Amino acid sequence: MKKQIICVLAAALLVASGCAKNTNITMDTSAVADKLISTVKFSDQMSAVDDKTALKLYGLKSEDVTKLKVYESTGATAEEVAAFEAKDDTAAAVVKEAAQKRIEDQKTGFADYQPKEMAKLKAPVLTAKGKYVILCVSDDNSTAQKVIDGFIK
Repeated sequence: MKKQIICVLAAALLVASGCAKNTNITMDTSAVADKLISTVKFSDQMSAVDDKTALKLYGLKSEDVTKLKVYESTGATAEEVAAFEAKDDTAAAVVKEAAQKRIEDQKTGFADYQPKEMAKLKAPVLTAKGKYVILCVSDDNSTAQKVIDGFIK
C-alpha cells in the first residue's frame, strides 16, 4: 500500500513539474513578431499596429494582455503577425480564442473580396504555449513554425 501511495505521489509530482515547465516559458513578444516579419515571406507590405488598435482588432481587454506586437498587411491580403503575452494561462486561453475568432472574421471578409487569401486563412500558424499566443497568417507556414519553435524552448 505504501508503494502505491509513493508511486501515485511521484507521478503527481512529475505531472506537476511538467506543467510548471510549460508555464515558466519566457518569450519576448516583440522579438518573436519582428523575427517573423524579417524571416517569413509575405506578399504584402506589413506594418506594425499600435497596441490600442491591436486590442480592438482582436476584441481583447488590456487587463488580459501584458505585452503584444501585431503587424498587419495593407488589407489587400489576409497576412498578419500577432504575438501576445497574456497576464496568465487563463487569459492566454481568452487570447487564443480571440485569435481564432480573428481568423474566422478574416475568412468572412476575404471570402468574396479576395478568395485566393482563403488558403492562408484555412491553415494559419497559431501557437499557444503557457501565457503566450502567436499567430502568423502567410503562405510560408513552415518557416513561421520554425521561427516560433525557436523561441519556445
